[in-house]
Amino acid sequence: MSILTERPALAQAGGSRPPLSMAADDHSKTKEPLPQRPRGPHPYRVGGTARAKDDQARALLTDWVGEYAPMVHAVVARAVRPGDADVVEDLVQDVWLEAWQYMLRGNTVARPAGLLATKARRRVAKHYASARVRRELLTDYQDETSAVARLASWIGAAA
Repeated sequence: MSILTERPALAQAGGSRPPLSMAADDHSKTKEPLPQRPRGPHPYRVGGTARAKDDQARALLTDWVGEYAPMVHAVVARAVRPGDADVVEDLVQDVWLEAWQYMLRGNTVARPAGLLATKARRRVAKHYASARVRRELLTDYQDETSAVARLASWIGAAA
């Protein structure tokens, strides 16, 4: 059924609305029932991982943390700016998270020290490339007199 064949055009009907009973009849479609939720055990075990590969990756990462944690911390600490020592621990944690995700994707690693050092340097570079860090560096309000002097010099240079 077409809408054009059942209802006259508005111009022919004099611009009046169709009766409510006609509008209700047109929209009396029934909805299909929702699909049933699958029954049975949940695909992921509660309190553990679902796949043996995850357990292997977890064991390998635990070994790496024991062996390479000081190296990752040193690479990140050398790469950050001197005034940003407070972000070193956050960046180190991000490196380990990226390494974990890399391993979960099924990648094999021949030289873990090289992978972790590269991820550490790149994570620091991403940190300083983010707009949030650049915005925080530009709006340092700790020393108001130097901020006012810096603003005055910018205005003077632009004039």
